[in-house]
Amino acid sequence: MNQVHSNGAGGVLDPVCGMTIDRADASGTSQVGGTTYHFCSPACKRKFDADPERYAEKDESSGACDVGHGCCH
Repeated sequence: MNQVHSNGAGGVLDPVCGMTIDRADASGTSQVGGTTYHFCSPACKRKFDADPERYAEKDESSGACDVGHGCCH
């Protein structure tokens, strides 16, 4: 199983907002095509689950928060 958005030892990027979180602190995970995605909040997980293709294909290098989603602001 692939772990995406790795950012060092245990650090991963939330594909919705771009926030770096520790895998152990993730508020949830989702799997798409054998890849596991980690989320900083239940809101980001819900947003991902509603349209996984949008976020699974998102440029991993962007790192920018999705304006107005409010999970980490």
